Amino acid sequence: MLKIIRFLCGYVIFTVKGAAPEVFINRATKSGVRLFNIKKHKEFLYCSVMASEYFALRRVAKQSRVRIKIKNKVGLPFFIRLYKKRKGIFVGIMCFGLTLYFLSLYVWSIDIKGLESTDENQFNTLINDLGICTGILKSEIDTPMVEKIIMNKFSNISWVSVNIKGSILSFEVKEKIEAPQIIPKTTPCNVKANSDGQIIRMEVYEGTPEIKNGDAVVKGQLLINGFVEDDFGTCNIRHADAKVFALTKHSLKKEVELCEMQKQKTGKVVERKRLKLFGIELPLTLVPAPGADFEKNVQIKSVEVGGVCLPISYYKEVWTQFCEQKVVLSAEEAMQKANAELEQEEQEKLKDIKILSEDKKEKFLNGKATIIADYTCEENIAVQEEIILES
Repeated sequence: MLKIIRFLCGYVIFTVKGAAPEVFINRATKSGVRLFNIKKHKEFLYCSVMASEYFALRRVAKQSRVRIKIKNKVGLPFFIRLYKKRKGIFVGIMCFGLTLYFLSLYVWSIDIKGLESTDENQFNTLINDLGICTGILKSEIDTPMVEKIIMNKFSNISWVSVNIKGSILSFEVKEKIEAPQIIPKTTPCNVKANSDGQIIRMEVYEGTPEIKNGDAVVKGQLLINGFVEDDFGTCNIRHADAKVFALTKHSLKKEVELCEMQKQKTGKVVERKRLKLFGIELPLTLVPAPGADFEKNVQIKSVEVGGVCLPISYYKEVWTQFCEQKVVLSAEEAMQKANAELEQEEQEKLKDIKILSEDKKEKFLNGKATIIADYTCEENIAVQEEIILES
């Protein structure tokens, strides 16, 4: 702050030469003149003083028998005096300031944070339908209304905040975390089977078992009863809870045709470029958009200064042509592809299940490579079901 004040008021850098410059400093201090940035270089002493106090130093220098000489004049008053005849500079500065003020009234960058499961394209479409885009006046944005509309449109968003910081409009989104469906401990329930299988062991925490080890059960069968009879013959309703492990069977099948149609690149690529400046798009190439057999890939580069995104963006559209071609796979290639697809499905559907053994059968039938995999698994088939009591 002190440096800013000195620059606005103006100050002088001068040299002191004489036999006793320290006497000069002491006399200047006693007379109320504030010296700063005092440095010694060879036989000279360099000092700085406010421009309005420099003339008072002439008498002090004469009394101290030293010579003072101005080396440099620094500050706004000297700049204005130097360029006061060049009115175009000051007009340019005023125009620049007015331009900055005018541009600061608009939104030039939109920042969206927190979208994970929500489709970003749908979110962008919604705010575009509300008229929110780069180049809009900040005063035209009703942030509470925008927040309310977003909350009503997306049921999986629990909280959204719309803020305007400078020329940046930011959306901070918090999505809902879906809680697992768990029946409360105070609610009576039974435990049933969610899959066919053969019981191998049970861990019963509450309730009456209706099956025993070695029994075969079917999906939906009652495993642990929530009705419990005490030592006095009284029947009470409990919140049945247990883990019931069973041997289960699962089967997966994958088929890959030996002759199939695949999309192949033709090698033809069309590029379209444009520059977006303050919300206005300027085409850099005059190539029209290709036909339907092309796929578009858009590359966007934004200009950032100090982490702030400026309202200048470079768009490059790369259109690649594809055509469907008949591809004939060898028997080995088709079977490898079928195995890869089977492994992927296995990881998705059986990821939480312990696989004890598997039996794969590979065959070629009707021009297809077919794999059928049968799995013997160990899994917890217990699932709770609430007991509905009629009043």
